Amino acid sequence: MMKKLIIASVIVCCFFSINVNAAKNTEVFDYDKSSRIGFNALTAKSYDKAFKHLEKASKLGNKGAQYSLALLYLEGKGTAQDYGQAYIWLNVATEVKEKTWRELRDKLHNAFNSKQINILKPLVDNYIDKYGADAQDISCAKSAPTGSRRKIMRCVKTLDPDSPRL
Repeated sequence: MMKKLIIASVIVCCFFSINVNAAKNTEVFDYDKSSRIGFNALTAKSYDKAFKHLEKASKLGNKGAQYSLALLYLEGKGTAQDYGQAYIWLNVATEVKEKTWRELRDKLHNAFNSKQINILKPLVDNYIDKYGADAQDISCAKSAPTGSRRKIMRCVKTLDPDSPRL
């Protein structure tokens, strides 16, 4: 009887560890899919669709999606115009130190008064804690595409090295 209980416990533990790791694989898949669909919709000027998918990609840590989502909030495309949300997402996106992104964030920062900044600061910190590069296992680097000298920011969501591949 004890032997059966131990075997059953091992099987249950293995099952739950596989499900946790499978979620990591699913996150990477969702990160790639949402990013691709969101950027394609943005290019096609389908702003409602772009907003939906870029928001999902942003919450999975995609820096380009976070910047693009901020622009949608800033311009009120695909969503209601919201300078606070634009500012929050620009702060999350600028973890990667992209100069043009920081310049836009700084302009928006300067448009707010100190009381507004003090209200937004904890929200920014919360979003970085939830959707930032460290929280979402994102690594970014600037590189030039083949045949070009212009470097662009590329970010990837990394899998847990112990995660099984599907």
